[in-house]
Amino acid sequence: MAEFTTSWTAGQTLHAVYSSLAPLWVELSFLFFFSMGFFYLRAENFRKGKKMPKVKGGFAQNFRASVRKTMEAEAAAGNASKILEAWRLEESSAPTPKDLVKPVVQAFIDAEPEALVDEIIEHLRNHKDALVNSWAGTVILDTVARSGNVEVMMDLWNDYQRKLNLSRSCSMYEVILGGFASAGHPDKVEEFEGMMRKDKLKLSPRGHSLIIKGFLKNGLVDEVLKRIVAMTKSGHMVPAFAVAQFLRVAAENGKAAHMYAKLLEDEVALGTEAVTVILEECVRSHDAKLARQVEAAARAAKVAFGVHAYDALLKTYAEDCDVHAIEVFKEMQAAGHSISEGLCVGLLARCADGKFLSFAEEIVRFVRAGPGMSIAVYSGLMKVYAYSGMYGKACDLYDQIRADGLEPDTMMYGCLMKFSVECGRTSLSQELSEKLSVLDIQNYMSLIKAAGRDRDVDRAFSIIQRLRENNVTPDAIAFNCVLDVCVKAGDLRRARQLVQEMKDLSLLDIITYNTLLKGYCNQSDIKGAKDLLTEMTKAGYQPNDVSYNCILNAAVNNGSFDDAWDTIAKMEQMNVRPDHYTVSIMLKALKRAKGPKDVSRCLGFLDRSHIDPCSDEILMNTVLETYIRHKEFRRLEALLSKFEQSSLRPSVPTYGSIIKAYANLKRPEKCWHYWNEMQGQRGLEPNDIVYGCMLDALVCNGQVDEAVQLFEGSNVKPNAVLCSILVKGFTNTGQTQRAMSLWNDMRRKGVKMNTAACNAFVDAQARVGNMEEVLQIVEAMAEDGCKPDGITHSTIVKGYSVRGDLDKAMEVLRGMQDSGVHHDAIVYNTILDGCTKHKRSDLVDQILDSMDAHRITPTNFTLGILVKFYSRQKQLDKAFACMTTLPKRGNFVPNCQVWSCLMGACLMNGSPTKALQVFRDMRAAGQSADTRACTSLVSGLVRMGQLKEAVQVVDEVYSKGRSSVEQDCLESLLAALAQKGLRDEVGAPLLERLRAAQVPISGRLMAATLAETATPWRAKRA
Repeated sequence: MAEFTTSWTAGQTLHAVYSSLAPLWVELSFLFFFSMGFFYLRAENFRKGKKMPKVKGGFAQNFRASVRKTMEAEAAAGNASKILEAWRLEESSAPTPKDLVKPVVQAFIDAEPEALVDEIIEHLRNHKDALVNSWAGTVILDTVARSGNVEVMMDLWNDYQRKLNLSRSCSMYEVILGGFASAGHPDKVEEFEGMMRKDKLKLSPRGHSLIIKGFLKNGLVDEVLKRIVAMTKSGHMVPAFAVAQFLRVAAENGKAAHMYAKLLEDEVALGTEAVTVILEECVRSHDAKLARQVEAAARAAKVAFGVHAYDALLKTYAEDCDVHAIEVFKEMQAAGHSISEGLCVGLLARCADGKFLSFAEEIVRFVRAGPGMSIAVYSGLMKVYAYSGMYGKACDLYDQIRADGLEPDTMMYGCLMKFSVECGRTSLSQELSEKLSVLDIQNYMSLIKAAGRDRDVDRAFSIIQRLRENNVTPDAIAFNCVLDVCVKAGDLRRARQLVQEMKDLSLLDIITYNTLLKGYCNQSDIKGAKDLLTEMTKAGYQPNDVSYNCILNAAVNNGSFDDAWDTIAKMEQMNVRPDHYTVSIMLKALKRAKGPKDVSRCLGFLDRSHIDPCSDEILMNTVLETYIRHKEFRRLEALLSKFEQSSLRPSVPTYGSIIKAYANLKRPEKCWHYWNEMQGQRGLEPNDIVYGCMLDALVCNGQVDEAVQLFEGSNVKPNAVLCSILVKGFTNTGQTQRAMSLWNDMRRKGVKMNTAACNAFVDAQARVGNMEEVLQIVEAMAEDGCKPDGITHSTIVKGYSVRGDLDKAMEVLRGMQDSGVHHDAIVYNTILDGCTKHKRSDLVDQILDSMDAHRITPTNFTLGILVKFYSRQKQLDKAFACMTTLPKRGNFVPNCQVWSCLMGACLMNGSPTKALQVFRDMRAAGQSADTRACTSLVSGLVRMGQLKEAVQVVDEVYSKGRSSVEQDCLESLLAALAQKGLRDEVGAPLLERLRAAQVPISGRLMAATLAETATPWRAKRA
């Protein structure tokens, strides 16, 4: 019983213990197995606690302390041979301490590399228990691998297994791979990676990093990229420094953009340092497009920008004139980064190069609100204004500098003197010169140029005298500046005297001769200029491009195109290459061109010169204006496309030319683009001319309401020119009431009008016969001091003619004749057209007699109106008579519009035979009827049953290939032929001839030929 009780009690106790520990059995099992694993892995350490085997009758010892100390000291001093000497004293009796293994191996590499493998392997063998392990093998291999001695590294690798039977660990493989990468052997890296896989080992992050580091050392960016991608795909994070260094090396090899794209493609994470590296490369390579991509990707990945990244972004965007720079600049401030004065000055310099005014002023606002303006910042802003051609604003900074208590340095004073001359503030240049205690030669040059601006020859010579009084010997540059003043003032006598003085001082140069040459050319003395060229040559100075450009410009200004082309030929003969000034001068000559041959010749010269118009802003403007004036729209489109790919940063006048060019190409969206770029992005203020160009672009492209909005929302003061543009838009769209409202509004605001603007307002009302408003405007012209001219009177005549009050129109005409107001055939044509519309045959002969009496030469418009008039009066014989007499009287050749009008008159008067004869006479006269006229003739012949004659006309039209007949008209002809039973005889052969002439044959045209019977409406469709 006692036993049972004891047994029960013990069982009960165990059950209680088990029940209490049951919830913890998982934790207890984990603790047990963890302890077992710990003791197993640390067994080697426990074994080290055992006694060492005896060596030569005693126990192995550690290196003596004195020897260790000596080795450490020699290692610090870099004495490799001394390290080995001390090591050899102890190496046989004790294993090398862990902290000395690397210094010893390095000493072998530096002093005795040929002995390294044998002695180290022997040492390892002697102390196998202590040193033949993965740690020691890895350290030794790593030291050798870092030295780049691949042969020694491989000898060790082979002896480890062959002599020491040392297993190859993952760390040893990684060291070998890093060694081959450092030596630039990607093939060996791949080979040993394969061996590693066979040994069922995987690269650790350290191994990947060693390979990447080695390849980077050799600039093998393609191999590095493979390793970075492999490391990412294996689930390891690539070290940020490795990616950044990779991009640095890629940039050095010109592959930064490509490698960056590859990293993004393979989803490699880029940190702040890597993003900064690629952005700094964008600055060096001037690649704003890549910078935008990098910024967008970094923001999407939520990469924080450091101060250097912001720095690079701002520099790139400032250089590219990207308005986003302002946003980035504000963001940098909000992030709390320090913005140095050096960065601000550097950004201002980039803004100057691109004329990026809006960002420059944003930088200055920041500086004013923060650290305050300095001379360096003012100098940068002054440079921006000067590069933008805003010399007046650059000079205005002088007062602000003084108000801030700052004093310009000598260089700034010199710049201000130069800018004051450029903007015509010559008194300021004189004032500034007095601020300087000592003037250098450049300051004197500015003063001389100021004298030239004022055409003050005496002042220029007095400055030369001041130079001498201050013991400064004037050089050739100073004398040439004074000579230029003489030329600008037209004082060639003193110019000649100065040249003689320079000759006596041996200071003559090519600039002297060219400046004097300009003087002769300015006075249109071509003979004197050519004599001077001969004198130059005799003096040993060969005329250059500047010399020839002077003579070329004089010839063009005199309207002597033959002399101009002779000068071009002379340049080519003397192997003097034309420059952009040469091309600009010849294109300027086209303003006086006599015909298309002159235009073709000048444009051919432009092509032959191989000068890029986008390389010079002045030339760009000249070429644009030339293409616009002569409607060379294909060339214009090509030039604008080239400009958009160029690095040219346009100034305000160039923006005006670009807007005007796109307006002529019917591209208002492009006009808006460059308008917004100029104001919104670049911060440039449009002048009245550019503002007018934009308004005109909108008006000419039907955007009148947008033009009004721009006009009303602008700060530009209204003037007569801008009003003329707007009223033109109202006139073209028939909004005469808005035109009159504009007139009244401008009168209330006191805007002074000129005669041209008043004529535009008069024309708007005269076109619809609003003569009360016309007379109101004409009366106001006298109040404003605007004298009505011939255009005003002609427009009034047009108003009365439109209204049908031709007697009043004749009265105005007689008033013009009596008062001697200049007028031409236009006013007579206007009244004749009114007679046609309002059937006033009684006035036609009076008008023609009046033209004859006042020797007004009739034109094609006159003839066309008369043909139309006599046609409506059923007086076809008079129309033919005018066709014979009027061209002789006016000495002109009837154009195709007049011939077509006469042909239509014949058809209208039921004379198809005469119409056909006019058609043939027209072709005999060298004129070609357009599609509308040909269609009208064929339709008329069909309508009058002259089918065979209609077929003859169609054949004649397509035989020459210069015109065509509308498809509906051809259908009507073929249907009529089928209806008359002439399908097989005439219709089908005609269809074949049309097909042979490559006329599009539609299904309806074919159906019209095949139809046996045509419905009556087909014959009437023409």
